[in-house]
Amino acid sequence: MGKAFSAADGQPLKGTQGKKDFSLKSLIDLVKYPVITEKTYLALYENRQYTFDVDKRLTKTQIKNLFENLFNVNVIAVNTHIPPRRKLRVGMAQGYRPSFKRAIITVKEGQSINYHFSLVQAAS
Repeated sequence: MGKAFSAADGQPLKGTQGKKDFSLKSLIDLVKYPVITEKTYLALYENRQYTFDVDKRLTKTQIKNLFENLFNVNVIAVNTHIPPRRKLRVGMAQGYRPSFKRAIITVKEGQSINYHFSLVQAAS
C-alpha cells in the first residue's frame, strides 16, 4: 500500500513507521460510525469522550492522528478495545458479525467533534 496521508496537508501520518499504511481516500472509511448509547452520551457530556467504531487494523497513534486531521481537534487520550464477536443466525446457517475496534476519544476542553458535518464534508 501507499503512504498514509493526513486529510489536511497531504503529509504522511505520524506514528506509522513499520505499520500498515492507509491512503488519503481510505482515511474517511476507517471511521465506521459513532456509537450512540446512553453510556456514551454520559461520557460525552461529563468527560468530553467520543466513542467511534473504527477499522480493526488501526493503532492508537494512527487513531489519534486520524481524528486530529479529520476533525481538527486536539486529542488528549485514545482508549481502545475490541468487543467480543456476536453470533448471527439466519435460518439454519450460523455465523458471526464482522469484528471491529471501538475507540474512545478524549478531546481538549472547549473543543468538540461535529462528526455528521465533518464526514460529509471530507467525503466530498
